Amino acid sequence: MQKFLRKNVAGLVPAQGVKAATLIAGLVLAQTASAALVTDPNDPRNWQGSTVGTFAQLYYGANNATTRGQVVTNQLLDDGYFNAAGYTGASLIKYNNVDVLANPGYGTYGTSLDQPLVNNGGNQGTYNYSYSGSGAATGANGIDQHWVQTDNVVGHTIFDLGFGASKAAIFNSIDHGPLPLEAIESTVYLSNDKINWTQAVTERVWLEGIYSDTSVLWDGFVYAVGTGTSATFQYASIVWGGPGALQSDGDNEINGVMGLQGNYTPTQAVPEPETYAMLLAGLGLMGFMARRRKQGA
Repeated sequence: MQKFLRKNVAGLVPAQGVKAATLIAGLVLAQTASAALVTDPNDPRNWQGSTVGTFAQLYYGANNATTRGQVVTNQLLDDGYFNAAGYTGASLIKYNNVDVLANPGYGTYGTSLDQPLVNNGGNQGTYNYSYSGSGAATGANGIDQHWVQTDNVVGHTIFDLGFGASKAAIFNSIDHGPLPLEAIESTVYLSNDKINWTQAVTERVWLEGIYSDTSVLWDGFVYAVGTGTSATFQYASIVWGGPGALQSDGDNEINGVMGLQGNYTPTQAVPEPETYAMLLAGLGLMGFMARRRKQGA
């Protein structure tokens, strides 16, 4: 998008066009790249009972000034929600050692019952769910209220990210406490050939999940993993428990997976309608400026 605007608008107003187009494109990209990073190591807030100190203890072995500082320095926590609207999630291609492309009806999925911004009656503000949907791929291919549970063998459950990603966002559903242990109860392995797997490391946690409605308890603690290097990967295998999990109690609830660029943004941004309107208004303004410039010459 940014390259397109630079190329086409610069012809209207050479210097101003590039600057204005860059600004407009920057506004578009800022929607996906924006972050609400936790910057205070002594932040008094808690997220469903979890604090900066909780993450310091779990990821750095202690809750003290030094480890809370590590949480901030490493930009581990984002006090925001991961807006996945408009982007394509990874595709489940293998589930518990069965090829689901060849067997689309294989497996089952669960559904969390409390949905955002509506009155869900007895399910409001609960972890309640049903587990009766047919076809694991249906439950795993969207970023929504559906989820699947994987086994604990590397390579048995595989998501195809669709491109060489730098990071992968893991969307999960929560069915009980404690948190964030119950949210990050999987280990992710990354590969380019589905044969050689590298254990992923957790690099960021979005504390509000995927919905802006913070009353939805099952939604929370989306986390991004990577190789810890600049290496890219196309496939992610997820197991319950394992060395990358905060706890191992025999199951997990995986909502979906998404490949990300190195700056934690999805690879293909689809601007909201109001963003398109802003772009058109900006281009119209630059056209007006170009006409005035030409008339005054």
